[in-house]
Amino acid sequence: MVINLIIYLLKNLLKLIRHLFWLGLWVFGLAILLWLPLRWWPGDRLRPVQMLNYFMPWLLVALTPALIMAATARRLKLMMVLAISTLAIALNFAPLFLPRLDVALAGNTSLQVMSYNLLYRNQNLTDALAIIRQEQPDILLLQEVTPEIAKTFQTLHDIYPDGPAHYAYDPPSGQATISRYPILQVEIAREKGRILKVQVDTPGGLINVWNVHPNTPHNWPRHYHQLTALAGDIAGVEGPLIVGGDFNTTYHSEVYRLINRQLSNAQWDAGWGFGFTFPANTPRIRAVPILTPVIRIDHIFHNDYFFAQRAETLASAGGSDHLPIVAEFSLVK
Repeated sequence: MVINLIIYLLKNLLKLIRHLFWLGLWVFGLAILLWLPLRWWPGDRLRPVQMLNYFMPWLLVALTPALIMAATARRLKLMMVLAISTLAIALNFAPLFLPRLDVALAGNTSLQVMSYNLLYRNQNLTDALAIIRQEQPDILLLQEVTPEIAKTFQTLHDIYPDGPAHYAYDPPSGQATISRYPILQVEIAREKGRILKVQVDTPGGLINVWNVHPNTPHNWPRHYHQLTALAGDIAGVEGPLIVGGDFNTTYHSEVYRLINRQLSNAQWDAGWGFGFTFPANTPRIRAVPILTPVIRIDHIFHNDYFFAQRAETLASAGGSDHLPIVAEFSLVK
């Protein structure tokens, strides 16, 4: 009698678990379907939408097996819901994994740009310097540069000419730009996303290079204001422009689109894969280690005066919580 009761309870428990499992997939699938239009309105000001925008690539990790299970169980309505979401997200990122089709008549001048958030408390600057010496970018955009770190990076005389004409630094914002070529003008706009604007005299002519590091979206009104102001400044630029740095925003956020409407992202033009950059120092969430970077918040943008030849995320962080990114450009004839 007792054994029969236990068997009966176990069967009903398994049945309940199955119902809850499929109900959970329905809730998940419908939530993603709802999120897709909410990305456009009200957008990132709604925190759940903002979080899903940040981690959009990882939704495929859950959607793909869920879709396979729904198809195997022949739950056609659920399969359709999950398939729409999976396809929408996959198509968003497809260009990062497809061969490049566009071409441009580029000049002979090549310009390599690196963006690198050093982490203000970095205790491994020797490795960070080694990464830079290995890449030897023509223009180096650094974020979270304390005065102590700045002294260390002013020793890169073996790569860059010495003197203020090749080094711009704003201590309050922690932004520094180092250039192989002379820097002619320097402008600082801290309220617009901690922008360090320089004009560089390259062999291909004068170019504008902006080093940016807006605040995180935890304070959404301030974050939105800074990126909106940055987009407004970009709209007023005439001539070659490169904008790079730690944007604290991912590919499909609302504020990312403000910039991407006017400029192209080198990773989408000439890179391959998601190119995640953060976090790079194996942090832990409730004692569970994060073994790989899970989002990309560092970007290098360019306008139509440039053709991106190469873009990649470097494998070593040099003691930072960000992986450095590099892009190689040619001026379009």
